[in-house]
Amino acid sequence: MDFENSVNGHPKDIERQTLLGDYKVKKPLRDTNLFNVIVLGFAFCILFIAFSPTQNLETTINKNAGFISLTIIYACLSLSNFVSPLIVLKVGEKYSLIIGTLTYIAYIAANIYTNTILLYIASAVLGFGAAILWTAEGAFVIRCSTESTLGFHTGLFFALFQANQIVGNLGTAELIKAGYSDRTLFIILTITCAVSIFIFLFLGNPDNSTDDKPKEILSTKERLMLTLNLLKDRPIQLLIIALFYSGISQSFFFGDFPPLVGKNNLGYVMTVFGVCDALGSVIIGKVSDIIGRSPMIIFATLCCLGGTIFTYIIDRYISDHQLVLYFVCAGMMGFADAGYNTQLYSLLGSLYPTKGESAAAVFKFIQAIASALAFFYGPYTNLFQNVVITGSLVVPSCILFVIVDKVFNQKKTDTIQTTPNTY
Repeated sequence: MDFENSVNGHPKDIERQTLLGDYKVKKPLRDTNLFNVIVLGFAFCILFIAFSPTQNLETTINKNAGFISLTIIYACLSLSNFVSPLIVLKVGEKYSLIIGTLTYIAYIAANIYTNTILLYIASAVLGFGAAILWTAEGAFVIRCSTESTLGFHTGLFFALFQANQIVGNLGTAELIKAGYSDRTLFIILTITCAVSIFIFLFLGNPDNSTDDKPKEILSTKERLMLTLNLLKDRPIQLLIIALFYSGISQSFFFGDFPPLVGKNNLGYVMTVFGVCDALGSVIIGKVSDIIGRSPMIIFATLCCLGGTIFTYIIDRYISDHQLVLYFVCAGMMGFADAGYNTQLYSLLGSLYPTKGESAAAVFKFIQAIASALAFFYGPYTNLFQNVVITGSLVVPSCILFVIVDKVFNQKKTDTIQTTPNTY
């Protein structure tokens, strides 16, 4: 921000160029938007301290039922992304986040007692709630950001968010080591998840002028068409492979990789994944604001290729499967996950600053389809096949991302409209 001092030394009105337009702030130094991003990231961290270990353990404890459960989650998530922007626009980001969190609580609680049907029902409910949660998150971060802070805010959010992998997995590993039963473990995780609701209550309104401007009311059909029309836009079409890869990679990181490590060591290995994901998110996000997104996405691609290929080499050719080598793989995949998460969100936010809900929904729609597909075929494919699938997607994803970033982002594409450009 640029501050223009008056003759008496007090700050005058601050002119601030945001992704949503110009406005004046009659406040001294206080970054409300940064505070909101920190609170949002911390709340997500607490929420996923509970959910990430649950997801990581699902395919280890429940075997095929775990894969089916995750398939249902991501299938329902993908379909729900068509209506999630409408819900977010109707009730607002804060209350959408709370609604979504309630479905996570229900899913984790469904693991307390072994009942496959109940688990599948909770999976479907979570898929719907997750769409609302992530659509609200993407829209909220975009509203809190300027063109110059979008990369940093995105990276900061994902750094705080991915810290859950550190605390959640390490804590779960210690609980398992201490001899706690699966039932007791999931009770603790359910209570932890519920705490995040109280943190969401501290979110304030983003510091911009859109809350003071009159908004044109769009019908449900028009809002739905706004989301669907983004799929017809050339930048989105070019990014489909990258968005699809982001979903496939989630299946590899959280579905295929954990069983290789084993239940007793899983928490420690995934803690390394979380550390690298968290550090990578804030570092990559900040560096991308300085040198651009393309170098960071290339770095993330190399980390993905290295991590997945090395995982296969360890499993296939190293007889004793040394645990320390899996730590290295987890670290590389953590940086890969950080790079693609932060840079895809940052690029979409820059391309579509006034369509945050719709852009986030399209992202999660494509990502969830890929994750559902990958978790579905997971039990029927071997590690080599999954490594090949992941690698064959990440390379073209990188190339097309660079093209969109260099060509379309220069044009500030934000022109897909069914009605005037306001919600």
